[in-house]
Amino acid sequence: MNAGIVDIVTETSGEHVPNAYFDSIGLTDEWIRRRTGVGARWWMDESEPLDEVAARVCAPLVARHGEGRISALLVVSSSAGGAVPGIAQRVATKAGLPNDILAFDMSAACSGFVYGLISGLSLCDAGDGAGVIVCCVEAMSRMLDKTDRNTGPLFGDGAAAVLLQPRPEFRKHRWHAGSDGAGADLMRGQIGKGIALDGIRVYHRAVRTMTETAKILRENDVEPSIVIGHQANSRILQRVRDEADIGSAVFVDCVENFGNTSAASIPLALGASLAEGTIPAGGRALLVAYGAGETWGGVMVDYDLTGTPHG
Repeated sequence: MNAGIVDIVTETSGEHVPNAYFDSIGLTDEWIRRRTGVGARWWMDESEPLDEVAARVCAPLVARHGEGRISALLVVSSSAGGAVPGIAQRVATKAGLPNDILAFDMSAACSGFVYGLISGLSLCDAGDGAGVIVCCVEAMSRMLDKTDRNTGPLFGDGAAAVLLQPRPEFRKHRWHAGSDGAGADLMRGQIGKGIALDGIRVYHRAVRTMTETAKILRENDVEPSIVIGHQANSRILQRVRDEADIGSAVFVDCVENFGNTSAASIPLALGASLAEGTIPAGGRALLVAYGAGETWGGVMVDYDLTGTPHG
């Protein structure tokens, strides 16, 4: 059997921040929307531990599918602070998972969900039929200088977890990914020190790598039902949509409601679109991302979320 996405839980909590927040630094709602597509974002309470947030989105998956049928947990974050130990083990315990599972952290910036999905699907395919949870939790607001006109309006917070599981009807997933350490200076961020990025170069690199990845994954595969790119900027997404051959697939753009939530952006967009009924609840998904590092990649994977409570 082949693995795919069978369940999802998402969360945005804390303060809902409309673009009017940035009036004080001379940025209007119209300017932010025109340049980025962002209309609002969520910023978590600064005192809330990320492991608590991650556990909240993982716990329903554990409850619905049974702890004995889940063999691994991957917690993906670029805003967890880089502390030792990581947060995956605490998340597993708080979510109700047993001690005999594989639990580890992963960081690949905005490509984190794709990297986590590639790893989780591979674990499923190599395992005994048990499921794997891939959880993304991001508090990008804790890395922001909110008075920075270049980056302050771009980023938001959120968390999402998906369950991967083998099913007889699923087709084999395909993936393509890459990295280039020579581009490490294009985007940098650190808690308490802000985020810096080379906006023009990042824009063009994101369009090129996500478009090329989508084209590679489309070759010799069925037409996808949905296409979700990393939700960084609506202008980037529309360029990818125009330049990549996505056929009749539904193309998802939820940037307006969330901003750039780094690794959490693709699953948040998936969950929101399911809840709104704008995408089919089952089919084949083409997911592509680009992030700091540099990192990029994509996955073509089956999903079946019929009957799943989304949220």
